[in-house]
Amino acid sequence: MPFDPSTPAGVMLALLPEVILSVAVLVILVVISWRHAGPVDSRRAGWLALVGLGGAALALWWTAAHAPEDPGIGQMIATDAYRFAGSGLILLMAAGSVLGALGYLEREHLVAPEFYVLLLLAAVGMLFMASAEDLIVLFLGLETMSVAVYVLAGYNRGSAYSAEAALKYFLIGAFASGFLLYGIALAYGATGSTNLLLIGAQFSQGQLGLMARLGLGLLLIGFGFKIAAVPFHMWAPDVYDGAPTPVTGYMATAVKTAAFIALGRVLYTGFQAATLDWRPIVMGIATLSMVLGNLVALSQGSLKRMLAYSSIAHAGYLLAALWPGSPLGISALVFYLLGYGVTSIAAFTILGGLGRGGERDVTLAEITGLAETRPWLAFGFAACLLSLLGFPGTIGFMGKWYILAAIVGSGSPLLAVVVVLASLVSAGYYLPVIMAMYMRPARAPLVHWDRILSGTARLAVAVAVLAILLFGMWPAGPLRLTDRAAGSLVQSSGQVILGP
Repeated sequence: MPFDPSTPAGVMLALLPEVILSVAVLVILVVISWRHAGPVDSRRAGWLALVGLGGAALALWWTAAHAPEDPGIGQMIATDAYRFAGSGLILLMAAGSVLGALGYLEREHLVAPEFYVLLLLAAVGMLFMASAEDLIVLFLGLETMSVAVYVLAGYNRGSAYSAEAALKYFLIGAFASGFLLYGIALAYGATGSTNLLLIGAQFSQGQLGLMARLGLGLLLIGFGFKIAAVPFHMWAPDVYDGAPTPVTGYMATAVKTAAFIALGRVLYTGFQAATLDWRPIVMGIATLSMVLGNLVALSQGSLKRMLAYSSIAHAGYLLAALWPGSPLGISALVFYLLGYGVTSIAAFTILGGLGRGGERDVTLAEITGLAETRPWLAFGFAACLLSLLGFPGTIGFMGKWYILAAIVGSGSPLLAVVVVLASLVSAGYYLPVIMAMYMRPARAPLVHWDRILSGTARLAVAVAVLAILLFGMWPAGPLRLTDRAAGSLVQSSGQVILGP
């Protein structure tokens, strides 16, 4: 039987995944306050974090099964399939990050168990961002996530690069939060409400005034910083490069997913009447991100920095999925977030096994001949890179195909051409990595003998590679879920999203 989200008990049920994850954080804090002496205690905190994420996933499934189809206007928490799809992706990527971090932290002597507390707190903030139907809830979730990730970026206290990453991320993040908060204030000033449904209903009555347009612009700037899109990307390469690699993977996937899910709801629900205003801006930012991200990635020697610029380019692809202003575009967005998320978690987990001390010095010369001594590691990394490239038979190819279908269906072949050409340029830095692993001899005998992954990291990579190949060949199941999520966003907004 559906619960009523207008009652206090109904609100608790609607927020059951967030509540369970918050309880898990408190439990881990109690456990580590009792014992936090060494690697065993750190592993215990990691396994408890996985239990908490599993409990939140079960609660999310129950909430999705019992949520009302039409909760009504004025609620602060969304109960539609779009929220549940975004929350599921966040929990999946958080679990992958924990699995990848368990062995990595011990190897790098970063065994303070507070790592998992911060990771779960960031996940709680992301879940609030995905479920927010009110700009105040969105901002609270964003700040909860951001403060935790600021600390995670500087978690390696023995590394000056990690400290630099944390400081840069904090300063730029605070700057972005200011833009976002001013945008929320102007939207409230223009409508008298912070609820996205009520904002959308008021804007649908006529054209947006100057205050509303300024608010929309500031919101786009704030989100632009969070998703690391050009020209708001300046922090991303240094922060991704300096942070511990599991944190980099978490930032590149879960943080980006939460920001895009929230941005999609803001644009499609609160500002659907201003589609003709925000579509040119989104197209411009998407084009710049795809072009600059891919071109600069070509010149990177470090694989970690190359993946950082690649992440900027993929933010452009995701913005291209948002541009159509149609349910098909939202469906493509969610599907691409799934494909990019599982692929990048696996790629950064493998990268964490290929290097030492933050993996900043892993270059092509370091991985030559990897397939000779570590064939499965090379195969997994090659599958990830081909998926990021958009090679046929991988989930990345299906994601880009779906984005192109949404763009062409909305009448912009020019943006579709940019997506295709940008993907072709990316072959210039993905394929040389594969060639180095398979077609060049190792620089010394047994040079890769210690390049191994922990058991939990192997599990995360194996599941991710299986998903890359399975959903690349048979994407029908995930596509049904993403189509349902897109349809629920349109239905919950109460209005038909405007076309071109």
